[in-house]
Amino acid sequence: MKRRSHAFSVLPSFPRRRESRISRNYRKQTGVTLVELIAFIVIAALLATGLITTFTSSMKATPPSGDVSQALQLAQERMELILAYKKSKGFAAMIDPCTLGTPPAPCTSFPSGFGVSVPPFTNWNGSSEYKVITVNVTGPQTIALTALVASY
Repeated sequence: MKRRSHAFSVLPSFPRRRESRISRNYRKQTGVTLVELIAFIVIAALLATGLITTFTSSMKATPPSGDVSQALQLAQERMELILAYKKSKGFAAMIDPCTLGTPPAPCTSFPSGFGVSVPPFTNWNGSSEYKVITVNVTGPQTIALTALVASY
């Protein structure tokens, strides 16, 4: 007689080994112990404290955005005055209009705590065809705006 193969075969049963209570209880333990949990909390707290300290110290060193914007606006206004004067009088007569006897109104009114200075224009690479214009704004935030102007 031929044996038929069954989809499920029955495995022979072996006698079970008797285990001690300690190894049986140890095998059933899962999860985290209280000591591990406390160690994790302490390490996480130390890392969080370091991150918060770094963040607050970098925020204190950052200038207020309003000061940066105001200084940049003052520098751009002065640069536009210089470029407008160059356009009206020509490259050869290019000067800072705020140094004239009767300067335009934007040259005389600054917000408190800010000062604008324009050093003398210099030739770029020794060529008289190009001039370097620099506008410096000092105050709570310092900005230097530089432009290269060609004789055209």
